[in-house]
Amino acid sequence: MKRTLFALLSLFVFVPVSQAQDMPLSQILIPGEGWKKVENATRPKDLGVTDRDPSATPWKTCSVRSAGGTVYVGYSMGTYLLAHAVGKDGELKPGYPYAPLRSKRGEKGIGVTSLAADKDGRIYAATEIGVQVYDPTGRMCGVLTPAAEGKPEGLEFEGDQLTLWIGNTKYTRTLRTVGVK
Repeated sequence: MKRTLFALLSLFVFVPVSQAQDMPLSQILIPGEGWKKVENATRPKDLGVTDRDPSATPWKTCSVRSAGGTVYVGYSMGTYLLAHAVGKDGELKPGYPYAPLRSKRGEKGIGVTSLAADKDGRIYAATEIGVQVYDPTGRMCGVLTPAAEGKPEGLEFEGDQLTLWIGNTKYTRTLRTVGVK
């Protein structure tokens, strides 16, 4: 009797919690929507690498603050994103591995060139294999295919548009979410 009661209780308590963290790409993708090239867009001057410290290996290339206040950091070559809690004084606490990055077959790491965050806590990492999307727990939701050949250099939200720069070309993709304000 106790086992049956425990099994039923577990079903009602633990299953909703585990499903609440499952955030597949299908929640944000719009059927038939893909990357669209934006004609005559002017590339921002501050686009690209935000912090380079030649003594650090690999180099920090980008960071973003999530809706929950955590700061996530990507590197020029890495195997995961780092997450840093922010103290009351505004200083970053030591980072910890947050989300494992998917890399090309046979490679040990991949460069993250830009990061963005949405209102629901997802983190978007621009890499050469596409935009890697992670849920708030660090699990991969999926990878958005690359907009075009080349190294992505900037990623941000403009309302419900995820904007990606490759060279001097701007691409946008409409999603069912908006960026962090």
